[in-house]
Amino acid sequence: MNAHRGHCRCESVVISVSAEPEVSVYCHCDDCCRSTGAPVIAAVGMPKSAIKWETETKLGTYVNGTCTRTFCTTCGTPVAQEHESAPDLMFFYTAFMDEPEKFPPTFHSFEGQQIDWLKLGDDLPRYTRTKVIEA
Repeated sequence: MNAHRGHCRCESVVISVSAEPEVSVYCHCDDCCRSTGAPVIAAVGMPKSAIKWETETKLGTYVNGTCTRTFCTTCGTPVAQEHESAPDLMFFYTAFMDEPEKFPPTFHSFEGQQIDWLKLGDDLPRYTRTKVIEA
């Protein structure tokens, strides 16, 4: 298995992952959208045990309830998030990964919070919370 790599825009934060993702998701929750400034985010859940941090840069963190978000303290790039509901996974923002096309989302979470004008024409399952929580 080839390692997957990800990096922030200034490459102060670089990771490699020696496993395939366990989940890939669109999230429409207000917290995700506000933390990135985007109308929806895509994230890929990687096993924490397979993640190697290639750089020594200190990540900034922000905790909101049961979610901890990390970002590069040099360039501000949102890097990842951790959730109490999935303690063995780290959810990297898909665009942080070097080959985001390898991680198409397989479902939508928090679909009730989707912005009205955002029209994503796919047939993916939609959940009122997260698949991890509802499972």
